[in-house]
Amino acid sequence: MEGLYNIVKDFFSHDMDLDDLFDSEAIIWIDWREDDEDVVNYFNDMMDEPIDIKTVSNGKAYGDDIVLQKGDKELQIPYGDEQDQDVTIKYFNDFVKPDYEVRWFAESLGNDTLGFTVLSGAEWANLEDEFGADTVRYYFEPINLESKMFNLDMDEVSALLELRENNR
Repeated sequence: MEGLYNIVKDFFSHDMDLDDLFDSEAIIWIDWREDDEDVVNYFNDMMDEPIDIKTVSNGKAYGDDIVLQKGDKELQIPYGDEQDQDVTIKYFNDFVKPDYEVRWFAESLGNDTLGFTVLSGAEWANLEDEFGADTVRYYFEPINLESKMFNLDMDEVSALLELRENNR
């Protein structure tokens, strides 16, 4: 995990340009059609201490629900009528905090394939202390249970792109 942190830090230190960051192993690229269980596995691959996942039958048309587990802590991701990557990502992130944090690579805004990075909570805090919270958050948007990523409509995407442009 330290290698991923160093890649992101190199970007903020100007030792790496944006194109190199795009192509680095620090960014997980997730297509909107990706299987939700695969999304969890991609995040797990970035963590030194991955969480256990299992699936449980729910009788719904979309298939099994995902259950996250670490020690005595367990969470069945609360999908509605269909599995949804935003829901998977938000609840995975909430489950692994404060040890780890998934952030959305904001440069991927507006695409059908979005980028994400997983670092420890302490590593995100170090980056924000060293380079400024606004700078880090400009490129790596924190995710909470209200976040919309794949589920943004075109008007919302346009408004966010304009806001990013005005905040460069």
